[in-house]
Amino acid sequence: MSTEKIPPALVPPIKFSKIEPSLSRGAYPRPINYPYLETLHLKTMIALVPYPITMETDSSLTQFCIQHNIDLVHIATDKNAKDKGKNRDVPIDHNQVLQVLQILICAENNPIFIFCNNGGQVSSLVVACLRRIQLWSSVSIYNEFVNFSTTINHNDRAFIENFKAEIKFPKKNERVSWLWNGLSRNITEKHPHLRFATFPDE
Repeated sequence: MSTEKIPPALVPPIKFSKIEPSLSRGAYPRPINYPYLETLHLKTMIALVPYPITMETDSSLTQFCIQHNIDLVHIATDKNAKDKGKNRDVPIDHNQVLQVLQILICAENNPIFIFCNNGGQVSSLVVACLRRIQLWSSVSIYNEFVNFSTTINHNDRAFIENFKAEIKFPKKNERVSWLWNGLSRNITEKHPHLRFATFPDE
Protein backbone atom coordinates (compact mmCIF):
# COMPACT_ATOMS: atom_id res chain seq x y z
CA MET A 1 0.00 0.00 0.00
CA SER A 2 1.42 3.35 -1.05
CA THR A 3 2.16 5.85 1.71
CA GLU A 4 3.00 8.65 -0.69
CA LYS A 5 1.73 11.94 0.69
CA ILE A 6 -0.77 13.74 -1.51
CA PRO A 7 0.13 17.42 -1.90
CA PRO A 8 -2.47 19.93 -0.74
CA ALA A 9 -4.87 21.28 -3.34
CA LEU A 10 -4.06 24.73 -4.63
CA VAL A 11 -7.15 26.90 -4.27
CA PRO A 12 -6.94 30.51 -5.49
CA PRO A 13 -8.99 33.24 -3.81
CA ILE A 14 -12.51 33.85 -5.14
CA LYS A 15 -12.49 35.92 -8.36
CA PHE A 16 -8.75 35.45 -8.67
CA SER A 17 -7.17 36.58 -11.90
CA LYS A 18 -3.65 37.29 -13.04
CA ILE A 19 -4.20 40.53 -14.92
CA GLU A 20 -0.54 41.29 -15.68
CA PRO A 21 2.60 39.11 -15.50
CA SER A 22 3.38 40.28 -11.95
CA LEU A 23 -0.04 41.56 -10.84
CA SER A 24 -2.99 39.52 -9.56
CA ARG A 25 -6.36 40.44 -8.09
CA GLY A 26 -9.09 38.66 -6.16
CA ALA A 27 -11.22 38.50 -3.04
CA TYR A 28 -10.00 38.52 0.55
CA PRO A 29 -7.69 35.48 0.91
CA ARG A 30 -8.54 32.74 3.39
CA PRO A 31 -6.18 30.11 4.84
CA ILE A 32 -7.25 27.61 2.17
CA ASN A 33 -5.82 30.05 -0.41
CA TYR A 34 -2.40 30.47 1.19
CA PRO A 35 -0.70 27.49 -0.53
CA TYR A 36 -1.77 28.91 -3.88
CA LEU A 37 -0.56 32.41 -2.99
CA GLU A 38 2.81 30.93 -2.06
CA THR A 39 3.29 29.92 -5.70
CA LEU A 40 3.08 33.58 -6.75
CA HIS A 41 6.21 34.53 -4.73
CA LEU A 42 4.55 37.76 -3.69
CA LYS A 43 6.43 40.79 -2.45
CA THR A 44 3.34 42.90 -1.75
CA MET A 45 -0.32 42.48 -0.88
CA ILE A 46 -2.64 45.48 -1.04
CA ALA A 47 -5.79 45.20 1.07
CA LEU A 48 -8.65 47.47 -0.03
CA VAL A 49 -10.81 46.92 3.02
CA PRO A 50 -12.33 49.12 5.77
CA TYR A 51 -10.27 47.89 8.71
CA PRO A 52 -6.52 47.24 9.17
CA ILE A 53 -5.29 43.65 9.04
CA THR A 54 -3.37 42.92 12.23
CA MET A 55 -2.66 40.04 14.60
CA GLU A 56 -5.83 41.04 16.43
CA THR A 57 -8.13 41.23 13.38
CA ASP A 58 -6.66 38.44 11.21
CA SER A 59 -3.73 36.62 12.77
CA SER A 60 -3.52 33.95 10.05
CA LEU A 61 -3.08 36.38 7.15
CA THR A 62 -0.75 38.58 9.18
CA GLN A 63 1.42 35.58 10.06
CA PHE A 64 1.38 34.37 6.46
CA CYS A 65 2.72 37.71 5.26
CA ILE A 66 5.39 37.82 7.97
CA GLN A 67 6.46 34.24 7.24
CA HIS A 68 6.86 34.96 3.51
CA ASN A 69 8.28 38.48 3.80
CA ILE A 70 5.26 40.02 2.11
CA ASP A 71 4.60 43.72 2.64
CA LEU A 72 0.91 43.98 3.57
CA VAL A 73 -0.38 47.44 2.64
CA HIS A 74 -3.78 48.55 3.92
CA ILE A 75 -5.84 51.16 2.07
CA ALA A 76 -8.86 52.00 4.22
CA THR A 77 -12.11 52.01 2.25
CA ASP A 78 -15.28 53.72 3.49
CA LYS A 79 -17.07 51.32 5.84
CA ASN A 80 -20.29 53.37 5.58
CA ALA A 81 -20.54 53.34 1.78
CA LYS A 82 -23.66 51.76 0.32
CA ASP A 83 -22.37 48.66 -1.45
CA LYS A 84 -25.43 47.28 -3.22
CA GLY A 85 -27.99 48.36 -5.78
CA LYS A 86 -27.99 50.77 -8.69
CA ASN A 87 -26.98 53.67 -6.46
CA ARG A 88 -24.13 51.97 -4.62
CA ASP A 89 -21.43 54.37 -3.49
CA VAL A 90 -17.77 54.52 -4.41
CA PRO A 91 -15.95 53.54 -1.18
CA ILE A 92 -12.50 54.77 -2.23
CA ASP A 93 -11.17 58.16 -3.34
CA HIS A 94 -8.82 59.20 -6.11
CA ASN A 95 -5.92 59.93 -3.76
CA GLN A 96 -6.11 56.39 -2.42
CA VAL A 97 -6.13 55.01 -5.95
CA LEU A 98 -3.06 57.09 -6.78
CA GLN A 99 -1.35 55.67 -3.71
CA VAL A 100 -2.07 52.13 -4.92
CA LEU A 101 -0.96 52.83 -8.48
CA GLN A 102 2.37 54.24 -7.32
CA ILE A 103 2.99 50.90 -5.62
CA LEU A 104 1.81 48.83 -8.58
CA ILE A 105 4.03 50.46 -11.20
CA CYS A 106 7.23 50.20 -9.16
CA ALA A 107 9.07 47.04 -10.18
CA GLU A 108 10.66 46.42 -6.78
CA ASN A 109 7.20 45.94 -5.20
CA ASN A 110 6.18 43.20 -7.62
CA PRO A 111 4.79 40.52 -7.71
CA ILE A 112 1.65 41.99 -6.14
CA PHE A 113 -1.76 40.65 -5.11
CA ILE A 114 -4.47 43.28 -4.73
CA PHE A 115 -7.75 42.39 -3.04
CA CYS A 116 -10.98 43.72 -1.57
CA ASN A 117 -13.57 41.86 0.48
CA ASN A 118 -15.39 40.23 -2.43
CA GLY A 119 -12.99 40.82 -5.32
CA GLY A 120 -15.55 43.05 -7.02
CA GLN A 121 -16.20 46.78 -7.07
CA VAL A 122 -13.28 48.23 -5.12
CA SER A 123 -10.56 46.21 -6.84
CA SER A 124 -12.28 46.88 -10.16
CA LEU A 125 -12.17 50.64 -9.60
CA VAL A 126 -8.44 50.56 -8.91
CA VAL A 127 -7.75 48.32 -11.90
CA ALA A 128 -9.90 50.56 -14.11
CA CYS A 129 -7.75 53.55 -13.17
CA LEU A 130 -4.65 51.47 -13.86
CA ARG A 131 -6.06 50.72 -17.30
CA ARG A 132 -6.58 54.45 -17.82
CA ILE A 133 -2.87 55.10 -17.38
CA GLN A 134 -2.18 52.10 -19.62
CA LEU A 135 -4.21 53.96 -22.26
CA TRP A 136 -6.98 51.39 -22.61
CA SER A 137 -10.23 52.46 -24.29
CA SER A 138 -13.27 53.09 -22.09
CA VAL A 139 -15.09 50.16 -23.69
CA SER A 140 -12.28 47.75 -22.77
CA ILE A 141 -12.06 49.16 -19.26
CA TYR A 142 -15.78 48.76 -18.63
CA ASN A 143 -15.87 45.26 -20.12
CA GLU A 144 -13.15 44.14 -17.72
CA PHE A 145 -14.93 45.89 -14.85
CA VAL A 146 -18.20 43.99 -15.28
CA ASN A 147 -16.35 40.68 -15.58
CA PHE A 148 -15.52 41.01 -11.89
CA SER A 149 -18.18 43.35 -10.52
CA THR A 150 -21.19 42.15 -12.59
CA THR A 151 -22.51 45.69 -12.99
CA ILE A 152 -21.13 49.19 -13.34
CA ASN A 153 -23.26 52.17 -12.33
CA HIS A 154 -23.12 55.92 -12.90
CA ASN A 155 -21.02 56.51 -9.78
CA ASP A 156 -18.43 53.96 -10.91
CA ARG A 157 -18.23 55.42 -14.42
CA ALA A 158 -17.94 58.99 -13.16
CA PHE A 159 -15.17 57.97 -10.76
CA ILE A 160 -13.18 56.34 -13.56
CA GLU A 161 -13.74 59.08 -16.13
CA ASN A 162 -12.85 61.85 -13.65
CA PHE A 163 -9.65 60.16 -12.52
CA LYS A 164 -6.63 62.43 -12.98
CA ALA A 165 -3.41 60.46 -13.22
CA GLU A 166 -1.30 62.76 -11.07
CA ILE A 167 1.40 60.13 -10.96
CA LYS A 168 5.16 60.41 -10.84
CA PHE A 169 6.37 57.59 -13.05
CA PRO A 170 9.60 55.81 -12.09
CA LYS A 171 12.47 55.56 -14.54
CA LYS A 172 12.15 52.85 -17.16
CA ASN A 173 14.51 50.47 -15.35
CA GLU A 174 12.56 50.97 -12.10
CA ARG A 175 9.00 50.51 -13.34
CA VAL A 176 7.17 47.37 -14.38
CA SER A 177 7.85 46.31 -17.97
CA TRP A 178 4.18 45.54 -18.68
CA LEU A 179 2.90 49.07 -18.07
CA TRP A 180 2.78 50.27 -21.68
CA ASN A 181 3.67 47.12 -23.63
CA GLY A 182 6.12 48.74 -26.01
CA LEU A 183 4.33 52.06 -26.60
CA SER A 184 6.79 54.82 -27.37
CA ARG A 185 7.49 57.60 -24.91
CA ASN A 186 6.26 60.08 -27.50
CA ILE A 187 2.82 58.45 -27.42
CA THR A 188 2.53 58.05 -23.66
CA GLU A 189 3.69 61.54 -22.71
CA LYS A 190 1.28 63.22 -25.13
CA HIS A 191 -1.76 61.10 -24.35
CA PRO A 192 -4.62 63.08 -22.73
CA HIS A 193 -5.07 60.44 -20.02
CA LEU A 194 -1.56 61.26 -18.79
CA ARG A 195 -1.58 65.04 -19.06
CA PHE A 196 -1.30 65.37 -15.27
CA ALA A 197 1.52 62.82 -14.92
CA THR A 198 5.19 63.50 -14.27
CA PHE A 199 7.72 61.63 -16.38
CA PRO A 200 11.38 61.10 -15.41
CA ASP A 201 14.30 62.50 -17.37
CA GLU A 202 15.83 59.53 -19.15
